Amino acid sequence: MIEPLFVSAAPTAPAASNAPVAPAAGVEGALDALERDGFLLIPAALSREETTLVRTRLDHARAQGWEEGLNSVGNMWFDTLLDREPETFARLVGHAAVKPLLDGLYGRQCQLRSLRGHINPGPYVQEWHLDFYGYWQERRALAGRRMATAPVGVNTTFYLQDNLPGSGRLTFLPGTHLREPPHLYPHDFAAFQVWAERQPRVELHPRAGDCVLFLSHMVHRGAKDDDAMERSNIVCHYQACAMHEAVWHVTSPRGFAGTFPFARD
Repeated sequence: MIEPLFVSAAPTAPAASNAPVAPAAGVEGALDALERDGFLLIPAALSREETTLVRTRLDHARAQGWEEGLNSVGNMWFDTLLDREPETFARLVGHAAVKPLLDGLYGRQCQLRSLRGHINPGPYVQEWHLDFYGYWQERRALAGRRMATAPVGVNTTFYLQDNLPGSGRLTFLPGTHLREPPHLYPHDFAAFQVWAERQPRVELHPRAGDCVLFLSHMVHRGAKDDDAMERSNIVCHYQACAMHEAVWHVTSPRGFAGTFPFARD
């Protein structure tokens, strides 16, 4: 089993340097760090061969026109990779490098929500954002619901190139997994960006094959500092489902979409 590593760094001023990497005390120590910091850096999660294979097949997907689009900040995304080429991309789901961590978080309730590929073909500076915007809203909605459980998501992002200082980065706003940021409900995009720019931050520079596991409601952004660099990654989003497919029940579940009668109330 790959020994997890985690990023351990105090918040820095907005002009952040790369956070140091230190070994964790096994899986439990890594999970303690995840709860404390909101993210983990797992170096060399993919082998060199795996990294090359996934990068090559993601480039093939682009050549085939499988992308969903290219947005205004320079992010091209692919949502059908797992359906089109499971022999390549299924290996990233519950990958051996992250399995002990996901198991420690969710056990048998670990459910893949989505697998998405990204390519940043030109200039790219992402907006400050959360992947799980509804986290705090959903927590409040649990009030008075006796059997409801709080939803918490994580993602594993596998990097396919070196994001060295001066070329590429991933930046977190520390503590935003523990306290609700302002300007979310209602969402004021401009005010949120202004607020985020003024916060301390931690900057990571993952290398090819590294994985970053983080809580999906933590504020973050990716960026390229060298417009000419190749930058791509694969993101797996996970969530907990207590009634998983192996649970002992007299009936089989109907699936996901259309089975939540009160979700739109």
